[in-house]
Amino acid sequence: IGRGLSISVNAGLMRAMGVFAGPIGWIIAGMWTLIDIAGPAYRVTIPAVFLVAYLRANLKYALPNTIKENTMSNHEFEKKKFEEASKKAYDEKQAEFDDLYREKLIISLLGGVNAGKSSAINALTGKNIADIKAVPGWTKEISLYELTTNVYIADTPGMNDIDEDVSKKAEDFIEKDSDLILFFINASVGVTKYDKVVFENIENLGKEIIVVMSKVDQVGINDINDVINHANEVLGVELISISSKKGIGIKRLQTTITSILETKGKELLFLKILREKEKEVAKWIKGATATAAGIGALPIPGSDIVLLTTLQVGLAMKIAFIYDIKTSKDDVMKLIASTVTGNVGKQIVRTTITLLKAAGWIPGNQLLEVTICGIAASVAVSLTFGFGWACNAYYKSGMTIDLGEIKDVFENSYNEYKKKSEKE
Repeated sequence: IGRGLSISVNAGLMRAMGVFAGPIGWIIAGMWTLIDIAGPAYRVTIPAVFLVAYLRANLKYALPNTIKENTMSNHEFEKKKFEEASKKAYDEKQAEFDDLYREKLIISLLGGVNAGKSSAINALTGKNIADIKAVPGWTKEISLYELTTNVYIADTPGMNDIDEDVSKKAEDFIEKDSDLILFFINASVGVTKYDKVVFENIENLGKEIIVVMSKVDQVGINDINDVINHANEVLGVELISISSKKGIGIKRLQTTITSILETKGKELLFLKILREKEKEVAKWIKGATATAAGIGALPIPGSDIVLLTTLQVGLAMKIAFIYDIKTSKDDVMKLIASTVTGNVGKQIVRTTITLLKAAGWIPGNQLLEVTICGIAASVAVSLTFGFGWACNAYYKSGMTIDLGEIKDVFENSYNEYKKKSEKE
């Protein structure tokens, strides 16, 4: 402001000098004035000053009355509305998850001995197949391992066995039961004739296949590109090169698997077995906050409740699912009651209402609508961010954490996001 005053004073003095300089000075002063009117000081700063003055006037004179009008009973009505919307959202989402709970995911592993299949699964999931007891009732040619509820890894060494009956059983299993095939090639060996024959056989089944070249760390830097290019040429597909030992390519493999299973509606089943679930949760929370910003910015305060609760309840149920927790309506409502509609949530809503009232929402007033939408969007985003991380802490613990601790997680996450957004 001080610099602005200095510039204004200087400009005023220069114009005054121009007036005394005669007709030429008058022309220069007029042109100068036109340039100023077209400049940012008049187009942006001056309207902003009037807006700030208006808001201050509302805070000083209108706010006491609006606070009296906005009694606790009114807020309790909003809380009740929020909880009713949450219950409805849960019922709608539960139908989707009921279908998912009945689904099974089977990922089949193919490849020669020492192709790095178990190591890759361990890198993805943190689980060692050797430590998991195979599901009984299957032949030695097909070993089925349940990593978590309804999620299986199938090792099918019988594929292309010299015994045609064995090979046929393995092939039938892959064709009928597998959702995805991971075909492994040992980089230190390269593509063998056996690999090529097996790959061509399974390719004819029309199943989704990801070719994984493992143990790339065991091949020299000068040779690895030639090995990969040769494999691509022989098999006619683009493969994913990994090193389970060094973590090379594991993220890409995970992302590719998730993308393929998303087309089948089974990506959440795969995410249940991931080692780094929290990174996926972080993506969901980020996406939910972006959606919440749009919901919160709806032009009529309060019209966002149903949409926002649907978003938050859906987020809670997704997070619970990948931690292998089957939620109930009571569980979700307790979580919401300890966070969004709890004491912390109430205070946030009170503050928001106060700010919105102070801003004096007037339909058709674009400047005020932008201000109000900005406030509402910011609060919706912060609430969703806090709620998402509270859900993560709660379900990651297997719902063993006290809800008082969850309230603290919610409040800390909310404040963290709020401070971060204020700095940006």
